Amino acid sequence: MLLFNGTIGVQQKFIDDYGADGLIAVGGHVDAVLPCREFLGDAVAVSLKIAEFFGNSNAAVVMPYSVDEYNLSVIATPIACYMDAPILLYDGNEDDILSAIDKLGADNVIAIGSVPVGTIHLVNESEIYDYISGIKDVRYLAVTNPDDETGPAVTGKDVTDFEGHMRNIQLTILSRKINLVGTDEATFGISVPGGTSRIRILVDVPERDWAPYVISSVLYDGNGKMVTYSFSNAYAFQKCYMDALSVNNAGEYTLSVKIHHGFRGGFFSLRGFSYVDTSFNVRVEVEKLASPHLPLAPISKLAPYIASYHDGMVIATGNEITDEQYADVADGTAGGAWNNAALQKYVNGQVNRTVDKIRKYAGNSVKWVAVVGDTNMMPMYYYNGSMEDDYVGFGIPSDNPYLLNYSVAAGRILATDDVDTSLLMGRSLFYDEISHGEWMKNFTFIFGEGFGETAGIFHQIPYSKVASQYGFSTRIFGDLRNSRPMLEKSNAFDANYIEYEGHGDWYWMFSNIYGMNSYVKEVDSSHVKNYEIQPSVVLSAACLMGRIDGIPLEESIGMAFIHAGAAAFVGATRETGQEAELEVMENSMIMNDTSIGEALLQSKLVDDPPTKYARILYGDPAFNPYEP
Repeated sequence: MLLFNGTIGVQQKFIDDYGADGLIAVGGHVDAVLPCREFLGDAVAVSLKIAEFFGNSNAAVVMPYSVDEYNLSVIATPIACYMDAPILLYDGNEDDILSAIDKLGADNVIAIGSVPVGTIHLVNESEIYDYISGIKDVRYLAVTNPDDETGPAVTGKDVTDFEGHMRNIQLTILSRKINLVGTDEATFGISVPGGTSRIRILVDVPERDWAPYVISSVLYDGNGKMVTYSFSNAYAFQKCYMDALSVNNAGEYTLSVKIHHGFRGGFFSLRGFSYVDTSFNVRVEVEKLASPHLPLAPISKLAPYIASYHDGMVIATGNEITDEQYADVADGTAGGAWNNAALQKYVNGQVNRTVDKIRKYAGNSVKWVAVVGDTNMMPMYYYNGSMEDDYVGFGIPSDNPYLLNYSVAAGRILATDDVDTSLLMGRSLFYDEISHGEWMKNFTFIFGEGFGETAGIFHQIPYSKVASQYGFSTRIFGDLRNSRPMLEKSNAFDANYIEYEGHGDWYWMFSNIYGMNSYVKEVDSSHVKNYEIQPSVVLSAACLMGRIDGIPLEESIGMAFIHAGAAAFVGATRETGQEAELEVMENSMIMNDTSIGEALLQSKLVDDPPTKYARILYGDPAFNPYEP
């Protein structure tokens, strides 16, 4: 099942790799080359059409077509899969439902929630869970928040456009910036009202030149506290985007915009030259919200899909961060828990409530827990951290509590939106059908500069020999070979396993340091999101490459790899130490043929903090990649 938004685009590679000879479109028309059977109309009408297409069935599941009972429909959907029964949506259309049941010949009709038509009535969550447990040996739990289908309650919007021009000549020597002409920074005032507001900012340099204009932006509240920040390396070519929530923190905010145009390199000692003489545009949108509720990726509707495939069950929770109570807890703040440590106790309480519910329904047979949702709707737990500041973020966000005291394997199934998430699920569930070619035997190792060489010497070079013994064709990319242009030219990402060890951040692999112009040659989100790679496993032992809290999902390097086609991404949500090697996970998958979630669990049993907390999996924890 692939979601689409009007046209077939990012789905085409999956369709081609799957070798499909036809499509079934539900809900809307799709322009497709392949033959396509369409079921068009609103949801209620489509359910009746599909039931008619179904033919005969001795069972049917009737669900309420109601926002108030959407959570019941989400958790009850697997029943239809297990009984090979069509789903009928009830919206006061009793005659239509009875007629459809009669045509099906169904004598086992399961009514969900307030639906009056049925032979078996499951009126609440507990009854649905008990029923599923009675017909299935549940091994997999997909935990989600159905409230993500309700968008933010926007009550008004103010849009402000600025035009700026920057002229600056700057020399950087030994990390010291010397402005020879002008300054590299422009500032703008932004009026943010009281109440709850969503602030979105786009900075754009239209001019094209011999070198890219690299933009960095920071937003400060009226008290001078940083709210959020971003870079064009994270978003798109010469475009910088930010998205933040302000809760009753009114005032005159300040936007700082810096532009670099030239060359820049180094890590411990920066050097560079910049010549800027260009105009740029800033668009600021301030949306007034009736409540803090802010889902980033509405994907709860996909939870039954992954759960049913794995003989599982959906656990519905309403313990989001941005609920009504958050308006009081976060009063006077902007940004979120990532840069306001005082909010993390509340966030952790929400996680604990969800975990308590998972434990209630997780029997001894459960092996995997999939967290299906973004960090607003399905929060991470914040452990105390020692390496933290306004830019790195406070605390260590983690999905460890979902491992139920390290007794089950867990992963977070998430991509930038619902379309991407459906593709991520598809790559995992139909991996054997879509995976073919020599790339499946390839194992790429990349190590970074700036003491990242130790990872190459002590892990990657020796482990490449181990991987070769298990049938992999290995390649290692280190100093002078680890820049983005070199990796692209060498097809380094055309591999089953892609491992990176070195410096990193939430928007790039900071591997190429020694060159005079290394900053524009990094593997960053703005480039990776435009790649087309195989359903690879991307493993990183680097700081922050798994961070998604407090940033737009489309700017995360992990989400960029998933958008590009990866089947799984492993990274750290905060800074890690030298203990961040990946050998335990790799041994588990390659030598013991475990799923990637089980491999992560094995590594957490031996890892030390902060890696034990920070390392996270984006992907299906039951996904088991190919080994030769």
